[in-house]
Amino acid sequence: MFTFMDAARVKLALSTNPPSEVDQLSSLPDCLIFQVFLNLPTKDVVKTSVLSTRWTTLWKDVPGLDLDPKDFNIHETFVSFVDNFLERNRNSSIHRFKLTYDSSYFEEPGLVNRWVETAARLKVEHLDVSDYWDPIMNPTVYTCSSLVSLRLARMSLPNPELVSLPSLKALVLILVVFTNKWALENLISKCPVLENFSIERRYGDGIPILRVHSKSLLTFVHDAGNHEDYDEEEYDEDRNVEIDAPMLKYLMISDGLTSSFIIKSPPSAVEADIDIVFNLTSERILGVAYEVQKIEMVRDFLFGISKVKDMSISSSALQVIYDYARYIQLPVFRNVYTLCVRFDSYMWEMLPVFLEVCPNLKNLVVVRIIYQTHELDSILFLNLPWNLLSSPEHVDIERPLKGEALEMSLVGYLLENSPNLKKLSLSLDDAPKKGESGIYIELLNFPRLSRSCQIIVR
Repeated sequence: MFTFMDAARVKLALSTNPPSEVDQLSSLPDCLIFQVFLNLPTKDVVKTSVLSTRWTTLWKDVPGLDLDPKDFNIHETFVSFVDNFLERNRNSSIHRFKLTYDSSYFEEPGLVNRWVETAARLKVEHLDVSDYWDPIMNPTVYTCSSLVSLRLARMSLPNPELVSLPSLKALVLILVVFTNKWALENLISKCPVLENFSIERRYGDGIPILRVHSKSLLTFVHDAGNHEDYDEEEYDEDRNVEIDAPMLKYLMISDGLTSSFIIKSPPSAVEADIDIVFNLTSERILGVAYEVQKIEMVRDFLFGISKVKDMSISSSALQVIYDYARYIQLPVFRNVYTLCVRFDSYMWEMLPVFLEVCPNLKNLVVVRIIYQTHELDSILFLNLPWNLLSSPEHVDIERPLKGEALEMSLVGYLLENSPNLKKLSLSLDDAPKKGESGIYIELLNFPRLSRSCQIIVR
């Protein structure tokens, strides 16, 4: 990032060298310069004025703003800077307007809305507003036809009486509160070209049922927290998500609180990242697994993601699948080519259940194996003989092995049940030289079903 010290050195060079040697930047076209400037915070754009004689005032013509009050010692100077930017562009359009603010600290709740309304009138294309006070957003954003991307953080959104966002392709909502439970559904349904939707939810956000119905949506990210910081007495609503997006290519779910996640019109998604437990703690999973409605919902969810090719899954989600496998027949994930499993315990025995329904899996990655012995009694193991894993060719265990009995059993299981395994990559935790490692020697003594399998120690 460009600093004031860098600016001072450049300024000295400009004063001691011939202009023809150091001011070549002046020959760059404005369109190229603006493209670079639009990807920088405004404070850094201003600093570049010392790089070229022509750039001294060029930054004022950049059709974009990215500011934080922390960049200014005096609040009034910050307000004046934003006002001047909008005034300079009153007869043109704005490409980008990004603002971080705290209305409660400065006690000017109407200021941000005034700026947003002006930006909308100036046909802003990319709007990004964060306000730590949760003010109600100006409804003007609902009818800003020029908007291509909209990112709102810690705002309150009113119920839209009219929505017209014909150009909006990307929508990001972070810890937003909705004054009406239908507000978000109404907003999404009126975005005909929406491709990317990401939402990080908060407790009591006013949306007990989130319906995402979109024929154009390609990416959906749903982050709804977990049980660790959840106050059940304060927020006892039963949250549900329903998605109907037949064109979806990427799905990411990180959610410990949503009770029901329904996928209608199962998409031919290419990639999925799943961390969901359907509002079940590890203590509750076994107690409610027999409920018919819950069983059917979990089965339908798994079927809805069964066509993905590249999947990442948490051990919490695997635990749910592992337990429900006693009640339902798991769908076959025929298209899964690469699987990344994130373990937060040593309960690797959940893994074979899922591997056996991925008949064409080629690459397996195991990440973050952490051992928590107190979880031993939290799950019941299926005492079934594991089938051969005919498809895996490459396995990568990223966390260094410590030689624990259960982790070595995982390695042994993979080596002994994978006839086509070509390479197993891992790292060791016990010695700098693999030749001196007791773990490495133990690995070499494991029987391998695949004669061509190599054990690669990083």
